[in-house]
Amino acid sequence: METYNNFEKELKKLPIEEREKLIEEKKAKCICPTCPSYNKCAIVEREKLFCMIGRSFLCISFEEGCKCDECPIKEEYKLKYNYFCTRSDEKGQRYLNSVWGSTLV
Repeated sequence: METYNNFEKELKKLPIEEREKLIEEKKAKCICPTCPSYNKCAIVEREKLFCMIGRSFLCISFEEGCKCDECPIKEEYKLKYNYFCTRSDEKGQRYLNSVWGSTLV
């Protein structure tokens, strides 16, 4: 889990232009569009990288399956949770777990 925490801290230190460039690089590796929960609205709105940016507020409301465990970004940053598109990004789910003491995995 420290891999994600370190990434988040380093990301905050970057100038906005570099931060945006790094996020775009991560989006290129993102497999969200292959997920059963990903829908036509998400395609049109180009929503991706829910694990780092946050859940879908416009398009994805139902969990129809999850491929987060197959994602190279999840592996790279040792992310713990799933269903980022409907539940929240890694940071949000960690917070909820610390408050409520259970996981939604």
